[in-house]
Amino acid sequence: MKKYLYVGILLGTVMLAGCKVNEETEKQVKEEKVEIPTIKQRVEDEPLADTDKSEVKPKASLKLTEEQKEDYYKEYVILKDNIVAKYEGFGVDVVPMNEFLPEDWVEPEEFEKILIDRANTKITVTKSNDISSPELVTKTVDFHIGSSVRTISISGSFKTQYSSSDGGMQFFSRINSISSQAESEGGVWEQKGYDYDLINDDRRYLITIGGKYSESGISSLHHVAVEFDCTKNGGIN
Repeated sequence: MKKYLYVGILLGTVMLAGCKVNEETEKQVKEEKVEIPTIKQRVEDEPLADTDKSEVKPKASLKLTEEQKEDYYKEYVILKDNIVAKYEGFGVDVVPMNEFLPEDWVEPEEFEKILIDRANTKITVTKSNDISSPELVTKTVDFHIGSSVRTISISGSFKTQYSSSDGGMQFFSRINSISSQAESEGGVWEQKGYDYDLINDDRRYLITIGGKYSESGISSLHHVAVEFDCTKNGGIN
C-alpha cells in the first residue's frame, strides 16, 4: 500500500488499441500527494460491544473566566503531549483555544480521559451485500470512542467497462471520486485524501481514506480502509 494519500484528481484517458484497460487505469490520474503520519489503530469488520449510538448527551461544562481558560488550555496541551509520548504513532492535537465550544471546557482529569479514549479509537466497517450503481456507492464505518460511536459515511463513484475477453464481465476502469462525511452529531470529520490499490483482475478497489476527526476540543488523524467490489454485471458492493 502506498504511503501517500491523494488529494484532488485530474482524470485523463489513454486509449491503446487491443490493450487491457488496466493501463488506462494506471495512467488516468495525476494527483498531488499529501503525506499523513502513520496511525496505529484497530480496524474491525464487526461492531464492538458496549458502545452507544444514541444521541450525544451534553457534557457538564465548566464556567471559567478567560484567565482560567488560558490556564486550563495550557494544562490540556501538556496532557496531549504526554499522551502522544505514551501512544506512539497517535496523531492528535488540541484545537485552537478560540475554537473550543462551551461544553469542551472540562476538568483536566476529564480531558485526559477523553484523550485516552481517542487514542484507543477502534474502527469497524459495516458489511453489506447490497448492490449499487457504480455512479454512487456508500459504505459506513463506525468510530468506537470510549463507550460512544461516531459514524462516518464513505461514498465512491466509479466507471466500469465490459470485457468480452474475460468471459464477458465488467471490471473497474477508474475512480471518479471518493468522499466522506460524519453522520453522527457531536463531531466533525474532514477528509484529507485517499490512497488505493486495484486488485483481483481490476474487480476490487482497496481504498484507504485519511482524515481528521474533531470533537471535545481534540482533533485526531485516522486512516479508514474500505473495499469496493465490481460484480460480473457491473454492480458495486
